[in-house]
Parts: sequence; C-alpha cells; structure tokens
Amino acid sequence: MGSTLVLAIITGLSVANLYYVQSLLPLIAHQLVLPAGGVFLIPMAIQVGLALALLLVLPIGDGRERRRMLILSALGMAMACAAIGLLPSFPLLLLAFFLLGLTALVPYLLPAYVSALVPDAIRGRTLGLILSGQFTGLLLSRSVSGLVGSYLGWRAIFLLSAVVMVGVAVWIRAQLPREQNVKPIAYLALQSSQLGLLRRYSGLRQACLSQGLQFGTFMALWSGLALHLAEPPWKLDAAWIGAFGLVGIVSIVAAPRIGRLVDQFGAHKLVVAATLLSLLGVAILCCFPNSLPAIALGLILLDLGVQGSYVANQTRVFSLDPAARSRLGCLLFFSAYLGAAIASCLVAMFWVHWHWPGLTLFGAILVILALVSQFSPRLNRSRVA
Repeated sequence: MGSTLVLAIITGLSVANLYYVQSLLPLIAHQLVLPAGGVFLIPMAIQVGLALALLLVLPIGDGRERRRMLILSALGMAMACAAIGLLPSFPLLLLAFFLLGLTALVPYLLPAYVSALVPDAIRGRTLGLILSGQFTGLLLSRSVSGLVGSYLGWRAIFLLSAVVMVGVAVWIRAQLPREQNVKPIAYLALQSSQLGLLRRYSGLRQACLSQGLQFGTFMALWSGLALHLAEPPWKLDAAWIGAFGLVGIVSIVAAPRIGRLVDQFGAHKLVVAATLLSLLGVAILCCFPNSLPAIALGLILLDLGVQGSYVANQTRVFSLDPAARSRLGCLLFFSAYLGAAIASCLVAMFWVHWHWPGLTLFGAILVILALVSQFSPRLNRSRVA
C-alpha cells in the first residue's frame, strides 16, 4: 500500500474540492449578480449532494471492492469540477456543485479502507495522520482558492482541480492494492442494517450527534466569515479572506498528536475536551466580532475542537464492528454533512436578519448541544439489535 503520507495528501486534494467555493462566494455573487443570501445556495447544494452520497452510496463499500469505488469517485469529481469551470448559468452551476458533492467520496472511503489494513493499537494515530490531510485540504483550500480567484477568476481553481483529480484516479489504480476476500452484500440488506447499528451502539449515536452539531457550526461560521470580512470596516478581497484558512495550520499539525491521545486516553474523553475547545472558540468569535486577532484565535480553537472530535469519533466508530466499517463511517459522515447541510440552509436566514452576531450565537447553541449529547442517558443506553 502507498505510504500514509501520500494517502493524507490524496485525502486533502479530494476534500478541498468541497471548500474552494467558500472564499469565492463574494466573487461569484458579484459576477452572477445574485440577490442577498442567494449565493449560500452553492454550499447548500454541495452539502446536500454529499449527504446523499454518504447515505446512499458509501455503505456499498462493505460489500464491494473499495479501490474501484475510490477510482470512480475521483473521476466523478474531475468531471464535476470541469463542469463548474465551464457552465455559464447559475441553475446549471448549482446542479454541477450538487454533483460535486454527490461524487466526493474519496475522503470518506479511505478511512474504512485503511482501517482494515492497520493494527488496532495504531489505528488512532494512522487515522489522525490521514485526517490531518483532510483538514489540510479543508482549511487551506480557502487560501488557495482565494489567491487563484483574485488573479485568474473564480472558475480557474475548479478547472485546475479537474486535472488534479484525474491524476489522483490514476495514482490510486496504480498504487493501491485490491481488497481481498470481499463478501458481496445485497444493497437493501446494507441499507436496512444501518438502523440496527444505531440501535446497537451507544457510542455510534453519540458520535453521530456530536459530529453533526459541531460540523454544522464549522460550516456555518466559515461560510459566513467570507461575507463578514468583505464588509466594512475591512472590505477584504478574496485573497485576504482566503488567507484566514492559514489559521488551520495549528490544527493540521496537531492531528497526529490528537490521534495518539485517542489511543492513550480513549475517544470519549477526547471528544468532550475537543468540544469544550470548540465552544471556547465560538465564544471568542461571538464576543469580539470586530477584532481580526480575536477572529483568528477563535477560528484556531474551533478548528482544533472540530478536528479533535472528528479524529476521536472516527477511531471510536471504526473499532465497533470491523465487518461494517463502511456503514459505520456512512452514519458518522452522513450525520456530519447533514448537520452541515441544515446549517448551510439556515445561514442565509441568520445572515439576512442578524449577520455575524446571529451566526455566532447560532454556532454556540449547536456546540452546547454537542457537549450535552456526550452525557445524555438516552444516548448512552445500548440495545441489542
């Protein structure tokens, strides 16, 4: 198998496609002459497409060869990015962004694929490194797209990414081994078994609710940040807005260490600690909306908290049932992006009426609910399916 570092890079390049648009929202709104809040339909379309892919397609990985699915996903993203770079009208662009989300499964197939190949004792640190690649792509995508958008236009980054994703598909086919002894499972059986997994594992229920609430907060605040910084008193352009993605370097560097802490202290304790970090970050963003240093600090803490929870929750979930890792990952990832999709739908309403203060208060409520979910007696009760 290729090195974990290369897989982390592939994960980052793949997931970046979902977030290039966030720094480009003001440019897109201006070029396409969209009404106030209308541009938020784009991140919503991406998240809805991804949520459907996670729910309907990702479970197939437990009954099919994941390497083939990885190749098809990379090629699908390449075609969607090319369409975004070329299509002229806003309705067609919304469809292309939806298809981008629908095909973007590489970052979500890889953890289950890798988890089957590494010992339990190092699963946390291995997933931590791969997830550091995911967060590198997620956070630095804004900086890259903002810079490219300022000089070459907002479509250029998607045309470039189309070429990159073709290269990713070629590398996966050449370097990753086929999975052995894959037992085919009927699609309806795969789907129907997911409710049984939720009933059986309390840790799965906690992880799904926690990640959905925290990732919804993450997406809402990062989507609103671009418009907040484009307003007075700063009026920053796309390049400077994208530069705020560099604050994520702290959480990127911390990810492998978080994975080792999960192996050492357990996933639940790390989820609680990480959620408290997220809450502190959102509180700073809410209390100091006009201070750039405070905004940077709040984003650093939010990124650390969300990433820490993500590493811990994946480690917890993938250890529950080795034969159901794709389905377990499906439930966790679907919950995360369903939360992101719902939050993206609500962002426009909060922005139109309350702007940045309303968004940060909304985020604080979500993180508090995520923290409470880790101590809910109802969620802690396991059932036998």
